[in-house]
Amino acid sequence: MSRRLSVVFKEGDDVLLIDSKGKKRVVKIQGDRIHTHRGYILVSDILGRLPGLAVKTHAGEEVLALKPCVVDYIPKLARRTQVIYPKDVGYMVLSLGISPGFRVLDAGTGSGAAAMVMANLVKPDGRVFSYDVNEESIGIARRNLERVGLAEQVELVLGDVKTVVFNEFFDAALIDLPDPWDALRNVAGFLKPSARICVVVPTMNQLEKTYRAMQDSGLVHLETAEIMLRRIRPFEGRVRPESLMIGHTAYLMLGVKVLRENI
Repeated sequence: MSRRLSVVFKEGDDVLLIDSKGKKRVVKIQGDRIHTHRGYILVSDILGRLPGLAVKTHAGEEVLALKPCVVDYIPKLARRTQVIYPKDVGYMVLSLGISPGFRVLDAGTGSGAAAMVMANLVKPDGRVFSYDVNEESIGIARRNLERVGLAEQVELVLGDVKTVVFNEFFDAALIDLPDPWDALRNVAGFLKPSARICVVVPTMNQLEKTYRAMQDSGLVHLETAEIMLRRIRPFEGRVRPESLMIGHTAYLMLGVKVLRENI
């Protein structure tokens, strides 16, 4: 007995288009045509079809039409500050151990990119509590989360994590603030025992100051990582790295909350 593998594309859905050069673009299916750098695609060639098909533009160029993943939205998110890179988010969420049902604190909403990734992991029963002191950032993040259908998993709060008294304890936390050391003691106080925390900072000076603050906040097993991403061109007989790579974007400092009641 066969069953449908997926839901077909409908008007109003997002579709990820990838051209022959690897250029990606997430667009909404609407109107009669979708314009690309390789010519336009007739919407009728996509509507009612399963994601994962190849279509032709009017110029005869092949374009892949796929269901977008969360990571496909991140590079083009509306934002007012620098968005966190997928290479950093991937390492971060694995190190934090985020899984379905988790209650996660996101200190520094920004564009909502990190909240988006974490919300996709904690669903259906978990929740991300994302705080920012900038009302414009909260509005931008809300629209970004609604675009990918994850707004229900994220509670956006206009507030300062340095002083707020949270209503619960968290399974994991991310801090992405200009001055994370000022927030660490308060945030650490609302982590569950064994909860992981990640602090994102761009400079060595901030890293040093953050390390001292994490120690002072009682966090242990401190580790710091910097993720580099270099793509490879695997053409037969001439395999080589890409000329450009994504180098330094941030340092990720990780720690763990422990109790010392019996020591």
